[in-house]
Amino acid sequence: MDRKPQNRYINPLTDYGFKKIFGDKEVMMAFLTDLLQPKVPIEDITFLDKELDGMSEYDRGVVYDLLCKTTDGSEFIVEMQNRSQNHFSDRILFYLSRSFSNQEEKGDTDWDYHLRPVYGIFFLNFHLRGFKPMTLRTVQLKVDETGEIFSDKLKVFTLELSDYRKMKEEDCKTQIDYWLYNITNLETMNTNIPFQNKQPIFGKVGNIAELVHMTAEERKKYNVSIDSYRTNLSVMKNERAEGRLEEKISNAYNLKLNGVPVDVIAKSLGLSIEEVENL
Repeated sequence: MDRKPQNRYINPLTDYGFKKIFGDKEVMMAFLTDLLQPKVPIEDITFLDKELDGMSEYDRGVVYDLLCKTTDGSEFIVEMQNRSQNHFSDRILFYLSRSFSNQEEKGDTDWDYHLRPVYGIFFLNFHLRGFKPMTLRTVQLKVDETGEIFSDKLKVFTLELSDYRKMKEEDCKTQIDYWLYNITNLETMNTNIPFQNKQPIFGKVGNIAELVHMTAEERKKYNVSIDSYRTNLSVMKNERAEGRLEEKISNAYNLKLNGVPVDVIAKSLGLSIEEVENL
């Protein structure tokens, strides 16, 4: 009997896999360069302590997936999110605001409020609720009336991965497409990672991500991360199913109020006659 082939690479959508790949300085610098297209090359980055203590014992500490700083002082909060959540945009603002507030030169009476840029980069394994689906969404402060940039110190990028599961390599046209396609589909690949001719760093990503290079301890941590990832996916699928059922029941109720026959409602919405009668 044929055995199912073993995966070649780790899953970057897991907590462990994401941090292992993007926690590499060279990989992170290449990704930030492709995302930001900076006029001046990024010379270096430093990974910072991910946990920022609250300003008092009553404040909530902030923990990011990855937090890094470039040589010009710009900070980057980089996260992988597998489950949609309420008030996600508010949470982004909370994270970025805390990074800004920590720039205050405490005790310096001459501090003039000059801030260094803070960027939030969020990989989303879902489409952002309440917004038009977009593979790359860029958010910053602008003047409504003129479109002028009010401040270039705060910028948010959301990178939605869902559509890349249905795409083919030839559908990818941009540098960010290459990254998101590879990140989304890496676990299912058994050949060398594509697009290395366009972005050589993907060769290093492959070396980092190959399961055969992991120690027993690393494999143990990765398995825990995989279990958590699968649990999140299962919960998310159940939430979607419950949401679809609630929508069906709401539609059935409205149709019933308007005199549509029970059997017609049941057949058109995929409900049982008993379910519709009990509304």
